[in-house]
Amino acid sequence: MRTVLTIITLFALCMSVSAQQKKIYLAPDDHTDYMWTANEEDYKEAILKMLDYYIDLNEKTAHEPYHVQNKWNCDGTYWLHLYEQNRSKAQVDRLLEQIRQERITVPMNTLLSVMGVAPLEATLRDMYYAGSMQRKHDLPFEMALNMEDQVLPLGLSSLWTGSGVKYSWRGVCSCVTSVKGLDKRPHEVYWYTGLDGQRVMMKWYSIDPEMVAKPNVFRYNLGKYLEADNIPNAVTDLKALLADKERYPYHIAGAFGKGGDNLTTLTADFSRIAREQSDDEYQIIVSNELDFFRDMERNYGDVLPSESLSYGSTEWGTAVASMAELSAQVKRSIEKLRTAELMYTLVARQDRDFAEDLEELRKNAWFACGMYYEHDWTADSPDVTRKQRADWQRKMAQQIFDYVDTLYDRSYERLSSLIAGDEDTFFVLNPLGWTRTDYCDYAYDGDPDVSVVDLADGTSVPYQWVEKDGKRHMRILARNIPSMGYKTFRIRKGGAPSEGHPFVFDASAGTLENAFYRMTMNRQGSITSIIDKRNGNRECIREINGRSANDLGKAKRTKGIKGNALRLENVGPVSATIVAQSYFPLKHVSRITLFNDIDRIEIENSLDENFGNNIQTYAYSFNIDDPYIRTEEAGAILDVRQASQGGHYADSICRLDWVAINHFADISGTQGGMVLSNRDAYFMKTGNSTIDTLDVVTPQIQVMIGGKVNPWLGIDYQDGDSHFGNSFALLPYNEAYDPSRSMRFSLEHQNPLVAGSARGDGRAYKGEYSLVNVSNPDVMIWTVKPAEDGIDEGVVVRLWNLSDDDEECSMNTGWKMKSAVRTTHVETDIEPMEVKKGRLTLNMGHNRIETYKVK
Repeated sequence: MRTVLTIITLFALCMSVSAQQKKIYLAPDDHTDYMWTANEEDYKEAILKMLDYYIDLNEKTAHEPYHVQNKWNCDGTYWLHLYEQNRSKAQVDRLLEQIRQERITVPMNTLLSVMGVAPLEATLRDMYYAGSMQRKHDLPFEMALNMEDQVLPLGLSSLWTGSGVKYSWRGVCSCVTSVKGLDKRPHEVYWYTGLDGQRVMMKWYSIDPEMVAKPNVFRYNLGKYLEADNIPNAVTDLKALLADKERYPYHIAGAFGKGGDNLTTLTADFSRIAREQSDDEYQIIVSNELDFFRDMERNYGDVLPSESLSYGSTEWGTAVASMAELSAQVKRSIEKLRTAELMYTLVARQDRDFAEDLEELRKNAWFACGMYYEHDWTADSPDVTRKQRADWQRKMAQQIFDYVDTLYDRSYERLSSLIAGDEDTFFVLNPLGWTRTDYCDYAYDGDPDVSVVDLADGTSVPYQWVEKDGKRHMRILARNIPSMGYKTFRIRKGGAPSEGHPFVFDASAGTLENAFYRMTMNRQGSITSIIDKRNGNRECIREINGRSANDLGKAKRTKGIKGNALRLENVGPVSATIVAQSYFPLKHVSRITLFNDIDRIEIENSLDENFGNNIQTYAYSFNIDDPYIRTEEAGAILDVRQASQGGHYADSICRLDWVAINHFADISGTQGGMVLSNRDAYFMKTGNSTIDTLDVVTPQIQVMIGGKVNPWLGIDYQDGDSHFGNSFALLPYNEAYDPSRSMRFSLEHQNPLVAGSARGDGRAYKGEYSLVNVSNPDVMIWTVKPAEDGIDEGVVVRLWNLSDDDEECSMNTGWKMKSAVRTTHVETDIEPMEVKKGRLTLNMGHNRIETYKVK
């Protein structure tokens, strides 16, 4: 019956289309290939020149009928920012008014970036400037773009929709690519729908098969990033598309994009052609892109198909691994922001003017969150050298580091002065949203004959001395540290750490054992065995293709020694670390730590040799049959299988040899499962996956350290870097897969507890404190920060429901909550929320990320 109804609906739709005047929307823009077509200074002048030109042209044609009025489409907020910085107030006001009138359209993204690669918060902070301009000047921002790279991740749809985005379009290059099927898109216009059900209307046209077969034919047409480069050809192509009722049963079509790789695009031809070629059958409309989407939504929104598929995290974006250590540092910095902003919030609640002087640093960091991932990581420009591109990438990264490190250091120091204590008191801060027991390292150079007491209950705390970065630290086991809060501890004279420890080490056998596991490691730092004592002494590791776990691969050279003898360091009642140092297959050091009361296996790798352009990986091979792998893509947790196998990856138009790994990958099967926490890397390969096919049989994950996936794209020889840090953690389990457990475990590994001296007088913070917590373990506090417009506007709390079901939860704060507002992810108000008795009760949709502002 459904099939019959669908046929009837499509027949009626086609008959209706035949009877209507057809509409062709042509959208002029200039595709920004930043630091590819030209350098920063040249692009600055070009963007300013184009905006001056189109502001004037738009005003000159404003008296014409709508369809011939000129419009202009920027492809990033950086255009608006440059104009705001370099033109008079009167000129800026003209631009703002044209944006309000929708004669000029600006998307939310800074520039065109490969955002499926970036961490979740970097994707959102990239759009923060749009949010601030939206609130300050009442500007419409309904679009976001992910352009030219051939693939499209799934999680972006949820992040975009949650930020206020309604529409997007895709134009790919179809060049320097291994992706197949671009000439056979399943849907030309569709609802790009996230796992949470939120959706963006997407225009992504198929490319003419002739253009796919002949990639050197540079007649840019539909489906590419400059569909309207040749305006008459675009009209011809769209008329042909509208005539193909089976493929395109609509009376509305659009060709977007004009300038392409040109530095400057100045043309009045769109208005002329719209005037000359409109007739009773076709109306040609100069488009601001929004008009096309709104027309489609009015006429076909209820019948457009929906897709919830990942077409791959990125293809060109794998080039971020050609400067692997710098990209890892950016990822670490975004993660460090979580702790920095919690401390900032705690301080700002007491000192409302705190860090106001960092506004410019913050704005530059948010721009860099997008610009670091700008899509021309390809670095194959004829006009900008690879070295110039690499230097610019370092500049963008430094903008992130400058803000995060400054905010962290200043907030840390100020918070120490606000928490009650004396010279013998220190606090331990938990930057995560649940009560947590973990180890914590406190820099201490005082008398070593001391004991440590938990001031919350007076109990003695186990500790040991460890060396970190050439300094002595006190490593304690900190129990029950509150959600987004802290506890205080006191150092007392007398006593010493216990001389005994619960670990068993056999250097000759390479084994280290605690109450949870017996682990075996060879001299190259590879883990050859993990026996899980909790689960019937289950063996967790299996050698596959000659590689075990934390395995760099076989040695390819014979000179020198295979590795020094394994040694134990920093051993005590809290933890013990086994160290392997080797020159094979590359010079590296691996430190693997087991804990007394924590079931985490923590791995710290330092590779200290430049490996050229070759792809290097750490393999993790598991003793699991019928493996099922999940991984975090920004904004979504995906089943790493293709749609035909019940997973989230598309069966075509997809790059599958390297997929995203953000905080974790999880592999489960008949023998149980394993969580692999990943702090630094961006990409992983499952088993023997190829470009076109995911291997769902082999229980192995290869995590990319760095290299060039495409030898023509990216920075050569890691721009000379010779140090690469990769930290992992493992958690074997015997229960069913649980995304909340995997994420919590990974966040604990990547967000250590923070210790600092407590020397306040008690007027601000005393004893034990929790800033915010939620009642449901499936709902995770993702971010806590002062509102972007200032702490007087409230505290922003971002939540992620990791469950596939809708979940109820209550949010409680360390102060009496008076009011709350649900906002977009860029902090623009949506609706007030009801607060009862100082508590906010929520019903969060499945897989949903939501942002709230509480006072």
